[in-house]
Amino acid sequence: MTEVLLAALAFYLLQLMLPSLMAVVRGEITTAALFAQRDQPIEKSIPVGRADRAAKNIQESMLVFVPLLAMGIVTDTNLAGLATVWLGLRIAYLITYVLGIAYIRTFIWFGSIYCLGAMAVALV
Repeated sequence: MTEVLLAALAFYLLQLMLPSLMAVVRGEITTAALFAQRDQPIEKSIPVGRADRAAKNIQESMLVFVPLLAMGIVTDTNLAGLATVWLGLRIAYLITYVLGIAYIRTFIWFGSIYCLGAMAVALV
């Protein structure tokens, strides 16, 4: 389960950096702008804005996922399957969000929330 936790944390870091990386690749900001103070908000394109909102969404989900998986590790409760499915759903969520696929994205999100609930129930 430690491997799933580390993979989720790596994905989390990637997703946090993704909006800025996308903006640089798309030519919306320069690499130097990434190191500036950013006193003024940066105008974001639609895909970059979606990636930014998805990054905010995973921050909220990680607040539940990490403690649940950590408790599973400590109590030796096997949550690896649920955690792996959750991670896969979160990857699918990011892709569908950036591409603007609304309804499927919502069902994927509900699936990831179900996984968190099932992880909590397994710990009881």
